[in-house]
Amino acid sequence: MQRISGGSLRGRVLKSLPTVPGLRPTGARVREAIFDRLQHELRDAVVLDLFAGSGALAFEALSRGASRATLVERNSAVARHLQAQIRELALGDRARLWHGDATTFLLRNSTSANAADVAGPYDLVFVDPPYEDTAAVLAAVLPALMAGGWLAESAALVCEYDRAGGHRPPAWPPGLVVETTRHYGQTAVEFLRHTLTTGAREQC
Repeated sequence: MQRISGGSLRGRVLKSLPTVPGLRPTGARVREAIFDRLQHELRDAVVLDLFAGSGALAFEALSRGASRATLVERNSAVARHLQAQIRELALGDRARLWHGDATTFLLRNSTSANAADVAGPYDLVFVDPPYEDTAAVLAAVLPALMAGGWLAESAALVCEYDRAGGHRPPAWPPGLVVETTRHYGQTAVEFLRHTLTTGAREQC
């Protein structure tokens, strides 16, 4: 059972997920830690949840003050689940679902007419692909994210991955600077900033 932990929707329980191989919602402890760090990023932010799954990250962001969110999900059963969850939380005017592959989504340039329905550019992006596919998926997603005009100036990006098993992300491209890395058991979360300057990195 997943529950929204803060903001206007605090305490609301999210619907049970369909059974889908590889679907792995962010744990409550990790999600709370992510939003503790992001508390100053959320007010009126435009959010992109690239591998939405349960949608908990996007819904938590909306509850805590983000203005709009786009959720990208390729699995049909999970996409239907998310659409129902958006209706149940009465977020239809603030949350949009894009059913399809994350890379395909990003290859639509954010300033083009056919992308007018996806609410970019984004102030905050969540990147939480299936652990076993992290390196390969990010190698495809990151260039499209950087080249497509999807990131607002000083946008924040949060990437979650498994520290074990060779699932670490590839080298981050120029323009994304790691501000800090947090470890929660085998889960690592990297907080990055969209910038053309270099910055110090804090390890925990």
